[in-house]
Amino acid sequence: MSFHPPTSVLSDTRFPLCIGECITLPDQSVREFLTQLPLPGVVIFVHGVNSDGEWFDAAEEGLCKGLNNRLARNSAQMKYDGVEAGELTPVRYAEELMPDGFLDPEVNDKTFIAPEPHYSPVIRFRWGYKADMESVKEWGDKVWLNEHDYWGGGPFANGCTSLADLWSEGLYDRLFFWITAQHLNPVPGRDAYSCPHRAYYVHAALRLTKLIASIRRKQPDCPVTVVCHSQGNMIGMAAAFLGESTGAVADTYVLANPPYSLEAFNGLDDWSQRYTRNAKGESGRQTGNARVQTLKSFFDIIRSRQTCKQSPETIDRSMANETPQDGSAGFTAETDLACYGLNGNTYGRVTLYCNPHDQVISASTVKGIGWLGLSSEQIAQTGGAGVFSQRVFAQGWQVGELGTYDYWGHRKELNAERNASGAGFWFPASKTARYSVESGLRSSQSVAGKVGTVAGAPLAWLVTSMADAPINADPPRPWTIPVEAPPLPEPFIPQSRRYGEDSDAFDEEHDPEAAARNSSKAPLSPDDPYDRFSAPLDENGQAKVVPRGSEQTEAELRYAHRARLRMDARREGQARSDGYVPGEANPAAGQSNEVSDDYRKWRSEKISQFLTETIDQNATDHSTTMTHPMHAEKALAYDLAVGVCRLVNNDWMELRIEADWRYASTLKRGHASYELSEYFLDGSMNGDSIERWAEQGEARRSEKIIDERAHSRYDPLESRR
Repeated sequence: MSFHPPTSVLSDTRFPLCIGECITLPDQSVREFLTQLPLPGVVIFVHGVNSDGEWFDAAEEGLCKGLNNRLARNSAQMKYDGVEAGELTPVRYAEELMPDGFLDPEVNDKTFIAPEPHYSPVIRFRWGYKADMESVKEWGDKVWLNEHDYWGGGPFANGCTSLADLWSEGLYDRLFFWITAQHLNPVPGRDAYSCPHRAYYVHAALRLTKLIASIRRKQPDCPVTVVCHSQGNMIGMAAAFLGESTGAVADTYVLANPPYSLEAFNGLDDWSQRYTRNAKGESGRQTGNARVQTLKSFFDIIRSRQTCKQSPETIDRSMANETPQDGSAGFTAETDLACYGLNGNTYGRVTLYCNPHDQVISASTVKGIGWLGLSSEQIAQTGGAGVFSQRVFAQGWQVGELGTYDYWGHRKELNAERNASGAGFWFPASKTARYSVESGLRSSQSVAGKVGTVAGAPLAWLVTSMADAPINADPPRPWTIPVEAPPLPEPFIPQSRRYGEDSDAFDEEHDPEAAARNSSKAPLSPDDPYDRFSAPLDENGQAKVVPRGSEQTEAELRYAHRARLRMDARREGQARSDGYVPGEANPAAGQSNEVSDDYRKWRSEKISQFLTETIDQNATDHSTTMTHPMHAEKALAYDLAVGVCRLVNNDWMELRIEADWRYASTLKRGHASYELSEYFLDGSMNGDSIERWAEQGEARRSEKIIDERAHSRYDPLESRR
């Protein structure tokens, strides 16, 4: 046998030089096998709340394309091309939903990856909230659950803005007297009811820590980057603290739209947490000092990974392509570090992707860094120099160039372009809190609460009308942040992508749910409330919304609506005493779905309401950064740690199963993550509640995650429940 490159170049004999098969015959004694160029590391995607990773497909597609550009692995640049040679190609996953909005029972740990050639560094981390039978009774009328009593990412309303809050009780929805958060909530579909303990976040963080530990056991020097979105950032950051003592820490982080807040004071958030206590008896919101010091410790943990990088010589021996076949710029480790490293490092980096248009992270109770970014003063306070940098994704803003982003200055320019020079910061204008008797009656579960909702309506209407309080905050005046992430080879203006169509309107306008219906569906059924829905007309006599989606987007809409219907059915007497909702059960999974005519009528009216009330719903602009593949291709691909990854196919399959909370129970007994599968199966851990489990052993909060609340010990005037 002979090898090209010679075996001295491929010196690590722990891993195969090449993989292939052939039949040897007397007249066919020579067979060429390619030595596949190694992957540049592992990239773990972590989704946020109320999500199963809606951005995963687009981001993986763009990332593979961008890494082929960065590593000089496009087909025209290599003598041999395709997956066999090392050209990156995304993994294709099976569709999880059936057209009727139920989970496909045929998708499992053996079928969730489509049998197509792929070569991708991406591992998709899936997590969420699981309710056992008692939890369905207690929380099933307050949170969305699917037909198996779980929900990807957990309830929307149960997000948080500090890491210590992951170990705390969930949202408490009562504001004062009879009034709950839902009384004042102007955003349909994002119900703000009380939520369960947040320990399921801790469970996810420990699972992520163990996943990274599994990678380190297989290859200690494998480059690992964690890419998080929304509340997934809190899980990703917490995992770094849980893994610090064992070295199970990623080398580099990309934080997209995180809710983590550095605000020293937020009265609304503080009031909503007035019954949340720490071990010292302090209550209320985490202090500004706790937030700053915790983020500083996170930066220090990631900074320590800078010494773990592979040498340029090690990388070049296996991955260099100095002179591509097409004469384009090639890849060498030294050049790559000089161009795309932060102070010469692709390890030990934290890159923030913030979006000034984000109408989720800018909520008055949040004000997260995924919206505001970090000012120069905040970077200094948190010790971010040398490890932290940020990119701004905003309409008309060039991503990939150094500079300073002026929030109000840029908004003034955008308003002028729209001939709306006198408008405020938000487009469309932020919704304002308004007292709603209808929402209040649904929220109130006691007779006294319902009486108060009606009797107190005149005064409440007057007060909220006079207050005219927007649900989205404005940035401070002035507010500028330094944009110092390494320059990109191809700076770009970000775009939005919806229903397969690209738009320069990155700051989107409205996002009606009814648009997700399948635009090519035929024939339509008169008995189907989605098919027969008729949108109101605009001033020109045209329907305000028409179907723009596909079979898949309509399936996703139906899946979400079924979860909302289950919750409402439990609130409105349409469910059994044990919380079971036959009308939203899955016949394909052997569940009974026989319902009464009354339920069918109730269901149809509800769906029509869901579709109607969101016609003028503001787009959140919360996922636009991650749902367009161009952004991953031109930015994310250059913000990763790069080195030689020697994991083999069996490793990747095992790790992808470990990363999915639904399938971890299929791992071998004794696997480090096997015991954590109990939560998905039973909604408990070690036979106990998950909140008690989170106070012990490996799940215990690190002392570096500061838990310091705003108010000293006191006894509240009213009980929590």
